[in-house]
Amino acid sequence: MGFYSKTDFGRKVISLIGAFLIHFVIGTTYTTSNLSIYIASYLREKGSSITLQELNILFPLQIAIATSSTLIGTMFTTKFNQYLTVCIGNSLVILSVFITSFLTDPIIVILVFGIMYGFGCGLSYTTPLMISWSHFPNHKGRISGIIISGFGFGTTVFNLISTHIINPDNKKPSHKHNGTKYFSDDVSSRLPNTLRILALCYFIISLIGILLLGKIIKPKGQNDLQESTIDECPSLKSGLKTKTFSILFLLGFISNMPGLYVASAYKSYGSSEINDDDFLALTGALGSVFNGSFRYVWAQLMDKSSFKVIISILLMFQLCFLGSLYFVSQFKIVFLLWICGIYACEGGLATLFPSVIVKCFGKMTGTKIFGVYYYSVALSAISGFVIQLFVIEYFGYLAMFLVMAGLTLASIFIVYFVFVEENPWKNQNKYFLGGIN
Repeated sequence: MGFYSKTDFGRKVISLIGAFLIHFVIGTTYTTSNLSIYIASYLREKGSSITLQELNILFPLQIAIATSSTLIGTMFTTKFNQYLTVCIGNSLVILSVFITSFLTDPIIVILVFGIMYGFGCGLSYTTPLMISWSHFPNHKGRISGIIISGFGFGTTVFNLISTHIINPDNKKPSHKHNGTKYFSDDVSSRLPNTLRILALCYFIISLIGILLLGKIIKPKGQNDLQESTIDECPSLKSGLKTKTFSILFLLGFISNMPGLYVASAYKSYGSSEINDDDFLALTGALGSVFNGSFRYVWAQLMDKSSFKVIISILLMFQLCFLGSLYFVSQFKIVFLLWICGIYACEGGLATLFPSVIVKCFGKMTGTKIFGVYYYSVALSAISGFVIQLFVIEYFGYLAMFLVMAGLTLASIFIVYFVFVEENPWKNQNKYFLGGIN
């Protein structure tokens, strides 16, 4: 346990479990891809003319709002109260799901289940990370992997639960409109009750997680203060002006888009190739297992190597999966494995970027910079949705997957030839402090 007593260490582990549970709830964002067809079917049964393609804005909108509000959550945590931040964030997530169960207007559904839900996720996202980073300062990558893995595992559980409640008999969508199939009323009518059950589950898990969370530990003693100062970017403004941040922002924008697109569209695309609702729900659930578990794997690898090496390997895998997905989709098991592989890569990116940002800019300023960086993911999610509206309509899914593969190839180029992994503040602050050995 080193410097800390066994009691201190135990409390930090309990707090880590609480942080995991918070992410377990806000990670249910990914269930939206599974729920979208049920929501669209339900709204159409209630008289709306909205299509599944239009309602597919829900997932990228949630991601965009969540990533845009992450910085607000970080500021609330540092300036006000960490518990209040998480309470507000998770409460918004829970309320948005519960309120949506009563709605029949597509616009209000998008406002509540898209914007309100996403804002709550963003508020709660960084606080658990900041708490646990302060508890385990020498294992930021590993800790990030453990906590953010909850973001993937939440979908695994609730994808299966929601599908079983809504469609227990694995009925096929029977109503067809402009080439897209929708479920009849005997399936879609179960949506409101399902959302209320999900909201109750989210409430219970959130309450346990918040009660287990510990407090942020500030550096104690001169040595800890000096160590923190050596690695710390002096201000948010200084960090945002660096070439390192600009490159990471661009890299995050183009490398995240393929995984986010596949996460939002795997069921829409898969239903055109594989007419099996249970199997597609299982695909999303197992994909989330890979998303969650491989976040820890990628984090472990980064702790033992470097961001540049590990993300290069990850992007190579992503390129292979995207380049061949269209050609293997007719084979159910291969389709499942390829989707799981893409999910694993997407989860890895979510782990690697916060770790490298903290490494390059320091723990305190780095968390604020990570909040700004996350706007790249917001832009990526919305851009992927807009691109697919045009590409799929005129050129089809093959062209869309090739565009995503091209973005991955561009990401590899940036990593190899443009990005330099370094903390520019370390040597400057060391000199300022008079040369700390």
